[in-house]
Amino acid sequence: MDVLVVRAGALGDVLLLRRAVAALRRARHCVHLVAPSAPGPVLVGPGPAEVSRFTPLDGPRWAAWLGEGAAGNDLAEDLRADAVVALTRSGDLLARLGQLAPRVFQRDPSPPPASEASRWFAEPVRGLGCDPGPDPPVLEFTAPERERARELARRLPSRFLAVHPGSGSTLKNWPADRFAALARALAPGRRWLLVSGPADEGSVARLRAVPGALVARDLPVRVLGALLAGGAVYVGNDSGVTHLAAAAGAPTLALFGPTDAETWAPVGPAVETISSPDGTMEGLDLTRVQEAMEQLLSRAEQQE
Repeated sequence: MDVLVVRAGALGDVLLLRRAVAALRRARHCVHLVAPSAPGPVLVGPGPAEVSRFTPLDGPRWAAWLGEGAAGNDLAEDLRADAVVALTRSGDLLARLGQLAPRVFQRDPSPPPASEASRWFAEPVRGLGCDPGPDPPVLEFTAPERERARELARRLPSRFLAVHPGSGSTLKNWPADRFAALARALAPGRRWLLVSGPADEGSVARLRAVPGALVARDLPVRVLGALLAGGAVYVGNDSGVTHLAAAAGAPTLALFGPTDAETWAPVGPAVETISSPDGTMEGLDLTRVQEAMEQLLSRAEQQE
């Protein structure tokens, strides 16, 4: 059965679809992902929680299809499926998707309080006879992706610290000086990885001066994932990169303030979360984070 999965959102939102994709794949369904052009390719890969077909929902072909113009007819043929799983509350979009498949399973893209987003998004696949209960496997990277990551990893120690101090909102960012202090404490005299995206320059600038920082800026998302998979431990805010580290299998500490960790925690085999007691990132104590990092690193070492 061909299943179209439709989801707008950022990198973390797309990665939280892995449970649904894995459940569909276990039931031998073919999955075609429709998502924004920037984060969507993160799920295009050879693994059992990944897809082989992807269509950007922010491209000209999609706009033509939504506008019901003749230019969108070829895309409509490409999108035809046996069923659609749509994470949207748009009635107009659902009506259009109903023209592509005989069955459409809708889910609100905003999970209710106290629910786990990954499970909330995956629940509709039960209607296709799939079990979304098991945790999804980690991302599997292609040989070229792994080789590109290895080229970068040669400049780092075999067990390196990775830090991403940014996110999609400054309100979700732990103070940069605390990230700097953490890097000094956990990687004294060693190189460590500082992940930087296009919106992170303000946070990253204050960490560049920390001894040993190797900046990884604007890497292809799956190459970055392959690089993070080889690290000893990763720490970051509630961000897409943190979800990527977790999905790649890296021991991951996710820092939460104004957002709910119970709902938006990354999904991976070695994920820990810490939430600020007062809902602000400034309220998250350095000592508490350092202790959690040391414990996570110790567990990772014991499992090797």
